[in-house]
Amino acid sequence: MRANPRTGSVVWIDHFVIPTNDLTAHGAFMEQVFGGYVRFRLPLTTQARLRGTPIGNFYQIGRYHDIGVFLQDKMLPPPKPLGEGYPRFGFFVRESDVDYHRCRLDELKVTHSDPVRTSQDGQEGTAIYFYDPCGNQYEFWAPKELPPGAMEADNPARVGRISHIVLESRDLGKTAAFYTELCGLDAIENADVAEHTLPLQLVGGGRIVYKQVAELDERSLGHNVWKGAHMALVVPDDDFVAAYQRFWDKLPESKVPFGQESTVKTAEIGPRTELHGFIANYGTPDPTKRGTYVYDPDTTGFHLMGGEALDGDFAHYAYGWDDVKLLQVHVDRPIDHNQ
Repeated sequence: MRANPRTGSVVWIDHFVIPTNDLTAHGAFMEQVFGGYVRFRLPLTTQARLRGTPIGNFYQIGRYHDIGVFLQDKMLPPPKPLGEGYPRFGFFVRESDVDYHRCRLDELKVTHSDPVRTSQDGQEGTAIYFYDPCGNQYEFWAPKELPPGAMEADNPARVGRISHIVLESRDLGKTAAFYTELCGLDAIENADVAEHTLPLQLVGGGRIVYKQVAELDERSLGHNVWKGAHMALVVPDDDFVAAYQRFWDKLPESKVPFGQESTVKTAEIGPRTELHGFIANYGTPDPTKRGTYVYDPDTTGFHLMGGEALDGDFAHYAYGWDDVKLLQVHVDRPIDHNQ
């Protein structure tokens, strides 16, 4: 865990949401590969469909951590080769379990790579890259040194918490400045970091990694192209509102109605805040209020979760403030997720 983190620094990746063209097949994948189970289903009602509420599930992977899976209304593009496509989502596993996971992926007939020893993204360890049924990319990541809390989410499949996400950037300098100023993150700097790579160190031991690209891949175009696609980042509960205030002080609010940006606009419009989908779907927003959904310079969207350190150590945390609590101030009634 990083010493003396700045106020509001991101501690862990809490969850992420990915697109799928086959919700049933993806559910089996979540259960078998990650040992997950359905924690929350988005409503399948006519009212929800008329509002445009996404169809999807959230799968609990461990003690706190989720993968959200949202059904899309258009087909995903063909995937890039294993280990070369982004976004790519990593999960901690133990070094002693690498061969176990390789054999398990074989048994489940999941397309995967051989174990690869690497340090190019800022930390040394062994990775196994693999696809889900729709070509989304993942890796099991066994670092040389597991950070405290890495296996807190340990489950019957021996999968730990989210270790990192690898994303795309058209300008690593702008990306580094954005996350350093607004998320309290510093770059990992050592001789092993690959060229055109920006690994950002999270307080708890995980990473967000950016790769330089000339143009963003279609799968990288985020929430307004692929329904629901985003990541959620944990900050200390005491810093939760102040962390959002930092975004509101520095970034403009989106002027485009939720979910109506074109692919071109999404890539070019720049960092901003936007109304979260719950508000767009469940209430009439107050135009004087600010959105709690944040876009970085390259369309990656995220929101914050508040966490309360257990035993004084953010290697382990319990939920405090969350985005939906803050969103309640935008509407004149509680949000009913079952409608």
